[in-house]
Amino acid sequence: MSDKTRDEVAARYEAGDTTTQLAKEYGVAKSTIIGILRERKVVVRRQPLPSEQVNEAARLYESGLSLSQISAQLSVNQETMRTAIIRAGVALREPTKAKIA
Repeated sequence: MSDKTRDEVAARYEAGDTTTQLAKEYGVAKSTIIGILRERKVVVRRQPLPSEQVNEAARLYESGLSLSQISAQLSVNQETMRTAIIRAGVALREPTKAKIA
């Protein structure tokens, strides 16, 4: 992507376009757009998970999967996913303690 296009991406994001919109339009991954924004020193807005993804995460957690398993399965940052399911009303289980051999 040219410097001119990268500047355009940053300007459009600052004007209100989302990283998802920009990624689709430019045919790149969302992570590429975020990288461009960081490279251009643009403050990235917090991006909540879509409600379908929150519902799926809650369902998986309530079925017994761990937070780390769910975040890996859904390719979502663990803390973002954890916060989202708590806001959705899911009560978290006690953390498990790993045994040291």
